[in-house]
Amino acid sequence: MGPLILSNFAVAMLLRVPVGFALAAASLFTLALVTDVPLSIGAQRIVAGITPFPLLAIPLFILAGAVMNEGGMTKRLLNVADSAVGGMRAGLAQSMSITSLLFGGISGSAVASVSSLGRIVIPAMKERKYRPEYAAAVVAAAPVVDPIMPPSITMIVYGVVTGTSIGALFFAGIVPAVLYVVMLMITVHLTAKRFGFTKEAMQEAKDLNKLGTIPRDDRPKFLISLYRAIPTLLLPIIILGGIRFGVFTPTEAAAIAVIYALAIGFFVYKELTWKKLVYALADSVLIIGLIMLVLAAAQIYSWALTSGLVPQAAAEAIFSITENPMVLLLLINGVLLIAGMFIEANAALIIIAPILFPVATSLGIDPVHLGIVIVANLSVGLLTPPVGVGLMLAAELAKVSMLQAVKAVGPFLLMGIIYLLLITFIPQISLWLPNLLA
Repeated sequence: MGPLILSNFAVAMLLRVPVGFALAAASLFTLALVTDVPLSIGAQRIVAGITPFPLLAIPLFILAGAVMNEGGMTKRLLNVADSAVGGMRAGLAQSMSITSLLFGGISGSAVASVSSLGRIVIPAMKERKYRPEYAAAVVAAAPVVDPIMPPSITMIVYGVVTGTSIGALFFAGIVPAVLYVVMLMITVHLTAKRFGFTKEAMQEAKDLNKLGTIPRDDRPKFLISLYRAIPTLLLPIIILGGIRFGVFTPTEAAAIAVIYALAIGFFVYKELTWKKLVYALADSVLIIGLIMLVLAAAQIYSWALTSGLVPQAAAEAIFSITENPMVLLLLINGVLLIAGMFIEANAALIIIAPILFPVATSLGIDPVHLGIVIVANLSVGLLTPPVGVGLMLAAELAKVSMLQAVKAVGPFLLMGIIYLLLITFIPQISLWLPNLLA
């Protein structure tokens, strides 16, 4: 039954059926064809897919990010980053790297980060004579960190699907997220002078080592911008601190994030209006609807796979190749990178995790480490054609073709692969902090 489900799903995807409908249709069609299970069971399973309490954190964190953006909190994060790294070569690109890390600590969504920050950063980069395709590549590559930095929507999905502690996943993502940003900033520094700027900018530059720095007069004062951003920067501390000390669960933390963002937007920065709030709600509903549809359909898909003994068959096939945990992780990396080329991150996780998780844990791979590897792989998938959602959106914002964006993103994709190898083969990068806090 397993191969039939997977082949039906593949056919539906080739016909460009949306992922949520493809998962549900493939599973229900297979169950109707080869079993006597009443289809009413399928409906019950679909509803059960969105009933777990931890999933409530997803729409709440998405809404918090949207409210933060409309309430002026995003702008203040950009000012802090500009003041801190704007004096470096390619200062705007470096600022995007830092801002994505800070923004990811609140919204947890890479696509939201590309959309929100890209609308501000790309026009500014083009005005300072960055090549549009390079601007698109930077704006696509920087938010890869968002699903790795807590709170992460993808980590919540992984935790629910596999039963892994979401709190442990959140803390495991902090060091890998910082590592990614450091590697990204090094890549920007090495590539910007050669690939980042128009010929006109190169000719005008008196000192190529300072190419793309934000002029001192245009940079916010660091201490002033930091002071103004304190209410924004406190939010990740409140979320992680509350979870660490048992004050609230990750789901309750998401609700607190929404209330906090509303309070700061209305009463502190006073930039959030009722009209902007309605816009934030409408924008959030579109993303939430897409994710929850996939999660609902994934429940019947996972149940059908389990009924068809697919995880057991996958385990036998993998064990016939290797029983070495490191080799298995390398295989998982390859599978996930290929999957990320064609399927959106949360959908790919839901499709693959129920198959890989039992095999990996049976070989002694830590479920938290496995979660970080899976989430990081699928995050890098935001850059990989042909589906690469992050790159596609950034190219649209920069008004360049997807082919131009793909050529420009090459160095960042190479950096992403090196990063994946580091966190795969050095588990302590992910496990050091949660073990310290345990």
